[in-house]
Formats: sequence, structure tokens, C-alpha cells
Amino acid sequence: MQAAATQAGLLGTDPDYIWVPHPVQDRTDVELQAMADKYLDQILAALTRQVAQAAD
Repeated sequence: MQAAATQAGLLGTDPDYIWVPHPVQDRTDVELQAMADKYLDQILAALTRQVAQAAD
């Protein structure tokens, strides 16, 4: 988490984080699709907040 915060600071961003179960790399395509479906609403909400904040 510290590395992500450092990278975000260097890039001048303040991203939202969506936590998903790990490990991800050994999941099947079907499992990855299920994860994408499960977290899509949270991801879209975070992106929408970021766009709204940028517009202010």
C-alpha cells in the first residue's frame, strides 16, 4: 500500500482503491470474469467520483 501511495503522489493523483481477493494471477478466465462482474459497480463509482472531483 505504501508503494501505491508513493507512486500516486509522484504522479500527482489521489486514486480510489478497490480491494479484491488475492492472488489474482492464478485465476481462470471464468474466475476473473466473475471478479470483474462482482467489483464493476465499485470501480465505476470510483471512476465517477474521480471525474466529478476533477471537474470541480
